[in-house]
Amino acid sequence: MLSVAASLGLALWVAPADTNLLLNPQFAFHSFDNSRSADAASYRSGSVPGWSSAVYNDVRVIRSPQAGFRTAFPVEAVVAIQPGKKIEQLVLLAEAGLDHGDQVSLSVFGRQAKPDSLRATIHLLRLDSATGTWSPGEFGLEDKRTFPRHSRGELVASVGGQANSGTGVDFETKVEGVTIVGAFTEGPDAATDQPNTIALMIELANASDQVVSVYSPCLVRGGSALNRLPAARSLPEYYRGLPRTIQKLWRGEPLHIVAMGSSIDRGSANPPMYGYDEDPSSPTFKQPLGTRDFDGARVGHPEWEPYIARWQHYFTYTGRLRRALMARYNLPMDRLLLNMMAVDGSSISEAHSGFAAYASLALPPDPEANGHRGGKSWQELYPALFARPEGARPDLVIFGSGANEKVDGADEVALFEGAIRWFQRHYPGIEFVFCMWQNREGYTPNTGHLMELALRYQIPYVDLGVPLNLTTRYGNSYALVPKDGHPQAAAHDIWARVLERAFEVADPVVSGVAQLHLPARAHPAAVGWEGDITTHSAGSPRLRNNSGLLLDDTMVNLWASGKDEAVTVKVDGAEHRGSRRRPMGARDLRNSSFAVGRLTLGDRHVVEVAGTEARLVAADTKVVPGRQWHGVDSARWELAGLTPQPYTSAWGAPYGGVQVVVPVGQSIAIELPATDLSVAYVDRADGGLLRVDVSGQSRLEQATNVAFTDAAGEALWMENRKGIRNLPYGLHQVRLTAVEAPVAVLGVFSYDTRPNLANERVVRGQAVPGEALSFATPFAARPLVRTGGGLLVKSADLTPAGATFSGTGPGWYEFVGE
Repeated sequence: MLSVAASLGLALWVAPADTNLLLNPQFAFHSFDNSRSADAASYRSGSVPGWSSAVYNDVRVIRSPQAGFRTAFPVEAVVAIQPGKKIEQLVLLAEAGLDHGDQVSLSVFGRQAKPDSLRATIHLLRLDSATGTWSPGEFGLEDKRTFPRHSRGELVASVGGQANSGTGVDFETKVEGVTIVGAFTEGPDAATDQPNTIALMIELANASDQVVSVYSPCLVRGGSALNRLPAARSLPEYYRGLPRTIQKLWRGEPLHIVAMGSSIDRGSANPPMYGYDEDPSSPTFKQPLGTRDFDGARVGHPEWEPYIARWQHYFTYTGRLRRALMARYNLPMDRLLLNMMAVDGSSISEAHSGFAAYASLALPPDPEANGHRGGKSWQELYPALFARPEGARPDLVIFGSGANEKVDGADEVALFEGAIRWFQRHYPGIEFVFCMWQNREGYTPNTGHLMELALRYQIPYVDLGVPLNLTTRYGNSYALVPKDGHPQAAAHDIWARVLERAFEVADPVVSGVAQLHLPARAHPAAVGWEGDITTHSAGSPRLRNNSGLLLDDTMVNLWASGKDEAVTVKVDGAEHRGSRRRPMGARDLRNSSFAVGRLTLGDRHVVEVAGTEARLVAADTKVVPGRQWHGVDSARWELAGLTPQPYTSAWGAPYGGVQVVVPVGQSIAIELPATDLSVAYVDRADGGLLRVDVSGQSRLEQATNVAFTDAAGEALWMENRKGIRNLPYGLHQVRLTAVEAPVAVLGVFSYDTRPNLANERVVRGQAVPGEALSFATPFAARPLVRTGGGLLVKSADLTPAGATFSGTGPGWYEFVGE
């Protein structure tokens, strides 16, 4: 695994004067023409990793032997810049180890057909900052608030130094002694005219009407240009963790990308992200040009308007990433569905309620829901996606969701892991990439959670927090990210460029590292978040008096109305102050009143709302995958002659509507394959002690005469259940015995919570009745048995160590366990 510094391309420990500070100065690349068009030529491409151009084929990178001329010295590749086009690279000062007051110099070699064809420029990029305040209302816009005059729109470029290529056919162009001018005043309202310089832009532009070729660009710290120096930074290899996505990009196949997150991820900001006049020489510089609605004509692409609803969707990091992928991989917008599952105020707990609708494209194109303008169907916008054999299912999930309310503290990693596993269960082969917003490396604890999951699932983690934090050395951190915490366009630009590196590939291609499908869980509570959502709406029998609910297992996402500022929520009778608990009058796929998931599997959990006119509007719950219910009316039970009878539940009968009252000293039993069990019973005033033996061992003694006191203070005699956890997978006999007084039993839930089948053992063979089989290594529990022909295995003849066969004749067998 790459170190954080190496993966970011940081050069802080390198002596910059002795190294080339550019990323990929050798113009390494990978040609995907072989994959897309069966072209035999792999010596050329229309884009260069680490470098940007507006459109694919604005430049052609060519392996030097095919360049059409002999370079002055051996190089890997030459870039042919088309007339009027350019190639550029943004260099954060933090990445290159540069500082205000340093001088930098640039050297680049090339060949031209006309004099002065190449214009080489070192731009100084600064954060927007000007003295005073402003209001969008001054320009006829709806927002009348007043803001400091900083952080408006894009980074501001000024020419630090520039040189042309001269008259020679073969040339070396030098831009020397460019001083990095910078100063700033730190503060949330500190809007000054100081140059908050945070980056350089190296631009190589063709100013002629003929192709100009360049090679070996070299940026150094110091007043004199040098060349042929070792590179201080190397291209990261994040792409190895995205083998399916990269292959699809190479082949030009359509992609469905789900961008998860909150207001930050969808580009919401204060002020809103407008399109500004970005020309420093204009009298309307940094003034908003029009409303929040995206105007494709202003960027030369009116055909993009159905795909981009507002300027915020254009400027956000994922909007920029989509355009970068279009340019890098020669794709039109209708082949890259950017499904913005990012909504103001949302968090990862709330996102679980929306997975199915977003992934299946059940929500139509809409500005608020997914960043599309609306008016056309998904099929009209992305016809090639729907024509795929696999359909329009998602291919890649970009994780945001690090904002807003925190659920379950450090255990919130389980919510992210449950999300990953939900997508993997429904869409095998789906890939993920992590690049979470982390302002000043102190905004959210979820970056640490995603790092854990990156290790466990082999998901690429692209660290934005480090370069973003180091960049605050060079400018007012509030001009980078305003005091409300929502990044503006310039910060989204940095975010997008950092993330884009996950999709850059250069030869030699290194073997991919497939992301792990449903590996062993990183956190045990993730199992409660893996399942599918069931929604219980107001009026459902599952919502007792529209104020209480018995959870299906361990999580709930609920919506509650009320007259108080915050709804009171009680979990298992105790007030829970997690989440915002704000009153809501309707179910919302991306925002809720309350969520929790750090609860014990197998036990009963009651959630209630209280307060002035408080009522449950809806509640989403999940059943753990692999759970089965075995009510006492099932023929699998050995009831010792006892007769099941109806049970009336006030909670919608989540544990069934049939009970068996077991007399004192008597037992009922059932055999079940499981890793975990949950025994359901009824608490009654005269209930006895319930003893539970599993596979001959006493595992639980539970009083069944404990009333539940609800939020109104009423003692309720009601259904209950207790979990028995962490059994070895196999066939378990569950025996329930009534002690001291009769016990009312409803049934047993069995769970198979194994993360996967990696540790499953299968023993197969043939036998005849009377034979005995000893397993070379005993199973951890009695294995499940399948037989065929005339062969049988009775329960009494099966142990973890072996089995004795019976039946009517020879046959085959299969024992399954761990």
